[in-house]
Amino acid sequence: GALQLQPFTVPHDAGEPCQVTFDSGQHRLGVLTDTGRITPHIRACLDAADALLLECNHDTTMLADGPYSPALKRRVGGPLGHLSNDQAVGLLQQLDTSRLQHMVAAHLSDKNNDPDLVRSALAGVLDCTPDWIAIADQDAGLGWREIV
Repeated sequence: GALQLQPFTVPHDAGEPCQVTFDSGQHRLGVLTDTGRITPHIRACLDAADALLLECNHDTTMLADGPYSPALKRRVGGPLGHLSNDQAVGLLQQLDTSRLQHMVAAHLSDKNNDPDLVRSALAGVLDCTPDWIAIADQDAGLGWREIV
Protein backbone atom coordinates (compact mmCIF):
# COMPACT_ATOMS: atom_id res chain seq x y z
CA GLY A 1 0.00 0.00 0.00
CA ALA A 2 0.86 3.66 -0.20
CA LEU A 3 2.96 5.34 2.44
CA GLN A 4 2.63 9.06 3.01
CA LEU A 5 5.63 10.97 4.36
CA GLN A 6 4.83 14.30 5.96
CA PRO A 7 7.80 16.50 6.84
CA PHE A 8 7.30 19.18 9.48
CA THR A 9 9.52 22.03 10.55
CA VAL A 10 11.21 22.10 13.95
CA PRO A 11 13.07 24.81 15.88
CA HIS A 12 16.78 23.91 15.72
CA ASP A 13 20.01 25.73 14.97
CA ALA A 14 20.48 24.21 11.51
CA GLY A 15 19.43 25.29 8.03
CA GLU A 16 15.78 24.42 7.37
CA PRO A 17 15.49 21.58 9.91
CA CYS A 18 12.56 19.20 9.66
CA GLN A 19 11.35 15.88 11.00
CA VAL A 20 8.77 13.50 9.58
CA THR A 21 5.74 11.33 10.11
CA PHE A 22 5.11 8.17 8.09
CA ASP A 23 1.44 7.28 7.55
CA SER A 24 0.09 4.13 5.90
CA GLY A 25 -3.54 5.14 6.35
CA GLN A 26 -3.85 2.62 9.18
CA HIS A 27 -0.73 3.32 11.23
CA ARG A 28 1.51 6.29 11.85
CA LEU A 29 5.12 6.64 12.98
CA GLY A 30 6.39 9.99 14.24
CA VAL A 31 10.08 10.89 14.30
CA LEU A 32 11.28 13.88 16.32
CA THR A 33 14.93 14.68 17.03
CA ASP A 34 17.07 17.80 16.79
CA THR A 35 14.57 20.27 18.17
CA GLY A 36 14.96 22.67 21.04
CA ARG A 37 11.34 23.08 22.02
CA ILE A 38 7.85 21.76 21.39
CA THR A 39 5.47 23.81 19.27
CA PRO A 40 1.72 23.38 18.74
CA HIS A 41 2.48 22.22 15.19
CA ILE A 42 4.84 19.50 16.45
CA ARG A 43 2.18 18.31 18.91
CA ALA A 44 -0.42 18.16 16.14
CA CYS A 45 1.90 16.17 13.87
CA LEU A 46 2.74 13.57 16.52
CA ASP A 47 -0.64 13.20 18.22
CA ALA A 48 -2.19 9.70 18.23
CA ALA A 49 0.83 8.01 16.63
CA ASP A 50 1.22 4.24 16.74
CA ALA A 51 4.97 4.56 17.24
CA LEU A 52 7.27 7.41 18.25
CA LEU A 53 10.99 7.92 17.95
CA LEU A 54 11.56 10.86 20.29
CA GLU A 55 14.65 12.84 21.19
CA CYS A 56 15.64 12.62 24.85
CA ASN A 57 19.00 14.32 24.49
CA HIS A 58 19.88 15.34 28.01
CA ASP A 59 19.03 15.32 31.67
CA THR A 60 19.00 18.98 32.73
CA THR A 61 21.01 18.34 35.90
CA MET A 62 23.62 16.26 34.08
CA LEU A 63 23.92 18.96 31.40
CA ALA A 64 24.32 21.71 34.02
CA ASP A 65 26.93 19.73 35.96
CA GLY A 66 28.60 18.18 32.90
CA PRO A 67 31.83 18.90 31.02
CA TYR A 68 30.45 21.18 28.28
CA SER A 69 31.46 24.83 28.12
CA PRO A 70 28.86 27.36 29.31
CA ALA A 71 28.21 28.38 25.69
CA LEU A 72 27.62 24.79 24.58
CA LYS A 73 25.36 24.15 27.57
CA ARG A 74 23.26 27.18 26.59
CA ARG A 75 23.11 25.99 22.98
CA VAL A 76 22.13 22.39 23.79
CA GLY A 77 19.59 23.42 26.44
CA GLY A 78 18.24 26.41 24.53
CA PRO A 79 15.13 26.83 22.37
CA LEU A 80 17.05 25.91 19.19
CA GLY A 81 19.04 23.08 20.78
CA HIS A 82 17.88 19.63 21.87
CA LEU A 83 15.02 18.21 23.91
CA SER A 84 15.63 17.32 27.53
CA ASN A 85 14.07 14.30 29.20
CA ASP A 86 11.64 16.67 30.93
CA GLN A 87 10.60 18.26 27.63
CA ALA A 88 10.02 14.80 26.12
CA VAL A 89 7.85 13.89 29.11
CA GLY A 90 5.95 17.17 28.74
CA LEU A 91 5.24 16.40 25.10
CA LEU A 92 4.00 12.89 25.88
CA GLN A 93 1.68 14.31 28.55
CA GLN A 94 0.04 16.44 25.85
CA LEU A 95 -0.32 13.70 23.23
CA ASP A 96 -2.96 11.02 22.79
CA THR A 97 -0.78 7.94 23.39
CA SER A 98 -3.64 5.41 23.46
CA ARG A 99 -2.51 3.86 20.14
CA LEU A 100 1.20 3.80 21.02
CA GLN A 101 2.76 0.38 20.32
CA HIS A 102 6.41 1.44 20.32
CA MET A 103 8.26 4.20 22.14
CA VAL A 104 11.88 4.73 21.15
CA ALA A 105 14.05 7.28 22.90
CA ALA A 106 16.70 8.68 20.57
CA HIS A 107 19.68 11.03 20.34
CA LEU A 108 20.72 10.49 23.96
CA SER A 109 23.89 12.36 24.88
CA ASP A 110 26.56 10.00 26.16
CA LYS A 111 27.86 12.75 28.46
CA ASN A 112 24.62 14.38 29.63
CA ASN A 113 22.10 11.56 29.88
CA ASP A 114 21.61 8.00 31.05
CA PRO A 115 19.29 5.40 29.48
CA ASP A 116 17.93 4.42 32.90
CA LEU A 117 16.90 8.04 33.60
CA VAL A 118 15.18 8.22 30.21
CA ARG A 119 13.33 4.94 30.63
CA SER A 120 12.18 5.89 34.11
CA ALA A 121 10.95 9.34 33.03
CA LEU A 122 9.07 8.12 29.96
CA ALA A 123 7.63 5.05 31.69
CA GLY A 124 6.19 7.31 34.39
CA VAL A 125 4.10 9.28 31.91
CA LEU A 126 3.20 6.32 29.68
CA ASP A 127 2.23 4.07 32.60
CA CYS A 128 4.42 1.23 31.38
CA THR A 129 7.47 -0.62 32.64
CA PRO A 130 10.84 1.03 31.96
CA ASP A 131 12.02 -1.93 29.88
CA TRP A 132 9.17 -1.31 27.40
CA ILE A 133 10.93 1.92 26.36
CA ALA A 134 13.48 1.19 23.62
CA ILE A 135 16.69 3.19 23.33
CA ALA A 136 18.18 3.93 19.91
CA ASP A 137 21.91 3.54 20.44
CA GLN A 138 24.02 6.17 18.65
CA ASP A 139 26.43 3.48 17.42
CA ALA A 140 24.37 0.28 17.16
CA GLY A 141 21.06 1.85 16.14
CA LEU A 142 17.89 -0.06 16.86
CA GLY A 143 16.45 -3.43 16.01
CA TRP A 144 13.44 -3.87 13.73
CA ARG A 145 10.00 -2.84 15.02
CA GLU A 146 6.64 -3.76 13.55
CA ILE A 147 3.41 -1.82 13.92
CA VAL A 148 0.35 -4.08 13.78
